[in-house]
Amino acid sequence: MSSPSLPALRLHSQPRNQAAGFSLVEVLAVICLIGILSSIALGWFGGNNKSSIERVIHQRNAQEIVSLGVCATMGGADFVVPGNKMATAANLIVGVTGREGMWKDKLFRLNNLKPADLPGALTFVKFESGLLLYAPAGQQP
Repeated sequence: MSSPSLPALRLHSQPRNQAAGFSLVEVLAVICLIGILSSIALGWFGGNNKSSIERVIHQRNAQEIVSLGVCATMGGADFVVPGNKMATAANLIVGVTGREGMWKDKLFRLNNLKPADLPGALTFVKFESGLLLYAPAGQQP
């Protein structure tokens, strides 16, 4: 008994002159798609951090304003503009001189802040009884 012979199966038939694999155009198309999708994802996830970073910068600037304001007050410096925390903070940027105690003739000045930095920082500063106080919740008028 002889078994019937099965025809030979060809799983992948390719002409002999064409190599197996992806063409250059296909590879470039995939790279372009990956680049487009990653730029969309980075823009989507990366944009959320900007407001948080700005808030922390404003809070840090507010802490600096309040700290220097307390020291200048203890030194008897005349920098407070009643009812106007913007002008009071601007006086600290320009610099004020202590008039009492060990701070006499010492300069109190915010070297790293510019007037353009004040609006964001002052949302975290309260102005009560001639004193600048830090308000971590923000949204102060």
